[in-house]
Amino acid sequence: MRKILDSASGFQLDSSMSGAQVGAQGVDAVWRLRSDSDEACLLIEAKTNIWPRDVAPVSARLKAAAAALDADGCVLVAPRVTERTRDLLQRAGVDYIDLRGQVRVVIPGRLLIVAQGAQQAPGAYSPDRNDRIVNPFRGKASRIVRALLAEPQRWWGVTELAECVGVSAGLSVKTLKTLERNIYVRRDQDRRVTLADGEALLRQWAAVVDSAFRNAGRFVSRLPDPDEVTRRLSSRLESLGVRYAVSRLAAARFIEPYAPARVVDIYVDRDPGDLAEPLGLLPVDRGETVRLVRPGDEGVFQFCGEYDTVTVVSPVQLFIDLSNGRGRDPDVAERLFENSLRETLVGRGEP
Repeated sequence: MRKILDSASGFQLDSSMSGAQVGAQGVDAVWRLRSDSDEACLLIEAKTNIWPRDVAPVSARLKAAAAALDADGCVLVAPRVTERTRDLLQRAGVDYIDLRGQVRVVIPGRLLIVAQGAQQAPGAYSPDRNDRIVNPFRGKASRIVRALLAEPQRWWGVTELAECVGVSAGLSVKTLKTLERNIYVRRDQDRRVTLADGEALLRQWAAVVDSAFRNAGRFVSRLPDPDEVTRRLSSRLESLGVRYAVSRLAAARFIEPYAPARVVDIYVDRDPGDLAEPLGLLPVDRGETVRLVRPGDEGVFQFCGEYDTVTVVSPVQLFIDLSNGRGRDPDVAERLFENSLRETLVGRGEP
């Protein structure tokens, strides 16, 4: 911290409050930042670890101490502060420093220090070491997340939720435990669970998964109009008994009046190569107008909707797929969120 201040801000760090004064307020240190024309006081709390569930009580105590000492801000220092914890600390008005180089110290109108240390690769997910599943956003575990986001007002029993999405009760327990630890869900006195922070959960999911259509089967249809291609393929897949769901821009067209899709993206429960001939599609290496992909998990077919006889993925899955697309896809994802998802996902018991 001292190096950052000396090199970039014009402030100098001076820890000057006595141990008795610090201890009386229940904090570990008080830093005074001084420049030629200004002085600021920061309360410091040091932790060996900090997880999302710890943020609310720690923040409340620090803010009370800051008010008692008329401090300008509060800073939590720990070896590692996860992305989710950083988000919750920022919402609570508490800054942070971790030993990996993640730094945020803000005194409005006077000081702004934001630094990023070692970053995870895009699409990475780093659970804490007590997690018993690798990733709640992949495989069958993602069905739990999808159900919670698809019905955000609902209180679920653990077994009820498992049966609804076709996973074991054990996997449901482990997944919910991970989500609860990160304050994405909350429980009532009967141990039923519901969504607590839907927008954060949805955006975290979108941030850590790769596009399912990156390695899709690529084809060309003889029909020139993408909307007509979508309807014709949907009808043909239905007649063939193929489970399917349209996604990305081709699906968004049925929900909001977006511009036509250049490529029709469809999830199917068969090998795409086996479907080319029955669907009248020509395989190509580039310049495709149709992409077919068999998903890694059949959860993408859950909570689908039907629009004008066309089956499309759930709004949650559509947001995930659009967010991981290119061109105007991410912009459409944000419009979809504002028009179809925000009202039900935001403000539901957020910590």
